[in-house]
Amino acid sequence: MSRMISQLDSVVVGVNDLPAAAIDYAALTGTGGQEGEFRGGSSVSFQLANTCLRLVETSERQGLKQLVFGCPDLGGARRRLPNVGIEIVDDASDNHFLALNPETTRSVNLALTAARDIESGDLPSPGALSGLDHAVVASGDGDFTSALLSGRLQLDMRLDLTNENWDARLMFFRCGDLIVEVYQPISKPLGPERDRFFGLSWRTDNIEATHCELTERGFDVSEVRTGRRPGTRVCTVRDKTHGVPTLILGRD
Repeated sequence: MSRMISQLDSVVVGVNDLPAAAIDYAALTGTGGQEGEFRGGSSVSFQLANTCLRLVETSERQGLKQLVFGCPDLGGARRRLPNVGIEIVDDASDNHFLALNPETTRSVNLALTAARDIESGDLPSPGALSGLDHAVVASGDGDFTSALLSGRLQLDMRLDLTNENWDARLMFFRCGDLIVEVYQPISKPLGPERDRFFGLSWRTDNIEATHCELTERGFDVSEVRTGRRPGTRVCTVRDKTHGVPTLILGRD
């Protein structure tokens, strides 16, 4: 049986100043943005190899606002979701887009759209981002979040790991060629009823080149360090991400 979700179509980031954020994210990703419309409002999108980063203007707090999953059978998903306890917001949905009621998705804003082919071209520079590696959701109750992502939305759980040295339980769900990660802090737990978006980790084919290019473009970037995942090296982007905690990940 095929899974309901085949890809992460896009990550939606709400920003207070769309033109300024578009400049910053063009510099961060190393690629140009495309002006357009998203759900009735202005947007700027950056198409990467495995997902789209979409900026939308908001008067609320900046940050990661929505994950939009690609679905091969949107009609089948519309029929199935209410049967597993997930409500569709009809006045925010249409034949090509299903907005899910956050009250039934542990307070995180999720949506489904028709799956599409994503074409990847040559990177414009050695340090340009090559795609998204993982999107992180912070959870107060990993078991309930796992039931949502794996049981109801049919993402493939690959790992459930508790590490006291990291003070966290981490769960990894495969979505296309990237990961939706659930982060559950141990010593300072979140409230069990609600989850929230935590951050994004982007891939690079050459982390030294990415670090150099971002520094030259005026970003405050940490030193490159060994990542938690074996065989990886990472650095943190400390500014100009408009409320989104941001990590860059490369391979050894």
